[in-house]
Amino acid sequence: MRTSATLLVLVTFGSLATLGCAGRGEDDEAGLDAATLALVADNDELQSAEQDLEGGLEQPLSGAPSESEPVDTSSEEAAASAAWSNVGVYFQPAGCITSTRDGAVVTHVFDDCTGPHGRVHLTGTVTSTWSRAETGVSVVHATEGFQINGATVDHTVSISYGHEAGVYTAHRVGATTGVTGGGRAIVHSAEYTTTWDPDMRCVTRDGSSETTIGEREFGRTIDGYERCGVGEFGCPNAGTITLTSPRLNVELTFGGAGSYDLIVNDHTFSDRQLRWCDAS
Repeated sequence: MRTSATLLVLVTFGSLATLGCAGRGEDDEAGLDAATLALVADNDELQSAEQDLEGGLEQPLSGAPSESEPVDTSSEEAAASAAWSNVGVYFQPAGCITSTRDGAVVTHVFDDCTGPHGRVHLTGTVTSTWSRAETGVSVVHATEGFQINGATVDHTVSISYGHEAGVYTAHRVGATTGVTGGGRAIVHSAEYTTTWDPDMRCVTRDGSSETTIGEREFGRTIDGYERCGVGEFGCPNAGTITLTSPRLNVELTFGGAGSYDLIVNDHTFSDRQLRWCDAS
């Protein structure tokens, strides 16, 4: 289910990246202050780590035969078998990953692999344990000292995949500790629910996370995010992304066609335009 990981990660994080280039508003000649930009920079570093893990590791280990096809939710054994047999589709060079299966448990050993689209490099061992879930199947991926794009992390994530009334759902609860690719300590926990409606071609995402990166702490909430259409750079239709630190509250609300409002504490930057998305 491409949208549950790779595509959703790109469009959601691209939205957040616009905070760093929001620039100067007509009502604020000084632009964003240093504290706000520091929070955005911390979030950018977190985004990079999350995108690598979700799109570069978890989605390829989901068992989906390709990025455009869904996860097999018929049984835990079927999902584990698919994860074992299809994982080689995503990683290069051939033979860089060795996967073994014992029932519903699959162990993946990476030896300097390059992940999907050449975006990540991975070394380490991941144990994936599949089970039944209320609406489909669930998997727990667990790894320690895993190396991914310069980061070294202990990472455990539980993902429940469902398919009901034509809509695919992925509920993700994860925890990550270690060192980012930028060399800073990170402690991160997150819970998100993603849906994909292939008929409407719409993706939604809701959830929240708490992060300590370096010596700073912040939270992030995604509420009612929706994006419809095809391609990686279409515009969000709706939703609010909020970053919260002890002294700052940064809120980004989408209005469709690439427009958004930005609120930093009590100061509003209205009718902004996303630079990265295509509203045509």
